[in-house]
Amino acid sequence: MGDGLTNWYHEAEHALGELATSVQEHRAIPLERLEALAGDVVSSLKHNDELVVQALAGPSGSPLITNLINVAILGTKVGIGLGYYGQELHRLALAGFVHDIGLFAVPKSLIAKTGRLTQEERGFIERHPELGYQVVEKCGPAYHWLAQLTRQAHERFNGQGYPNRLTGREISEMALILGVVDVFDALVSERPYRRRLLPHEAVKELLVAERRTFPREILKALVEQLSVYPLGTTVRLTTGEVGTVAKVNSCYPLRPVVRMDDRQEYEGSGSCEIDLSRMPLVSIAEILHPPAVGRITFSDVSTPPPMAGVPTSVFNSFTSLLESLDAVALTLQRVVDSKRTTLKPTDLDADTGAYHDGD
Repeated sequence: MGDGLTNWYHEAEHALGELATSVQEHRAIPLERLEALAGDVVSSLKHNDELVVQALAGPSGSPLITNLINVAILGTKVGIGLGYYGQELHRLALAGFVHDIGLFAVPKSLIAKTGRLTQEERGFIERHPELGYQVVEKCGPAYHWLAQLTRQAHERFNGQGYPNRLTGREISEMALILGVVDVFDALVSERPYRRRLLPHEAVKELLVAERRTFPREILKALVEQLSVYPLGTTVRLTTGEVGTVAKVNSCYPLRPVVRMDDRQEYEGSGSCEIDLSRMPLVSIAEILHPPAVGRITFSDVSTPPPMAGVPTSVFNSFTSLLESLDAVALTLQRVVDSKRTTLKPTDLDADTGAYHDGD
């Protein structure tokens, strides 16, 4: 999309601003405009991941507004990874846009609070899914499904969510998708009182702190679809060279295709892109910068071709080698990460993006 993407995001912000005003003034919400925006998200993600990079790049604006847009985008991306298509994928995108509209009825001072929430304040915030449900229900029977998703977006698989402490399969899968990307977006978003996490840091935090609050298949889809190293991320390789993640290998989240920033050729290949899934001795050493819009050129989504002329037995052995190397790398990283204090799963409040002491 280029400049068109930026314009689309601004249009979405404007539409969600009108939504916020409608909720605050107790008027009917403009679902027709949101339906069109949901269609835009689905259509765009079928072709490339440009919107994903936009969502992960930390767009400026109202945190509540950008969160709704980002959850619609990232939730749709995860839905694609889970096999969603057609009407259900469109519904998932639309639900992302409205999943937290009840927060517009909550005082801004409470949402922005950085310290420990009192029991009364936490209870007030935990009412917002029900408030959102009531708003959407007024749109008529055709949107009853959307009202239910809005009510369940903060329920958790282990029963530690709200407002009704539902457990397991009592919760819609769509609501759980919205929940996990809502937490992910809170982690990668800038806040006045803490730095934003890089996407790979947010993924690790989710896998540690939220592993019991969301089904394994949804966490797996998030890792595969958003990648440990999302498109547009600037990285340093073990060779010392710096490049930008240009493509994601869903089978090997730790081994994307990297476009080299400082040279046009790599070992005489005639290409400035390195597919790390085919180079077991080269890997990513560190992330230098989060995704940046405009750093990469987008092309239509396609499946990477298999290694030409390589026997299946050899390819399978190569795959096992990659997985073993990545397992070793992850083990070493966990040792490093274990030196840090891990926050309890209940400490993360996706609505404020802050960590609070447990009750």
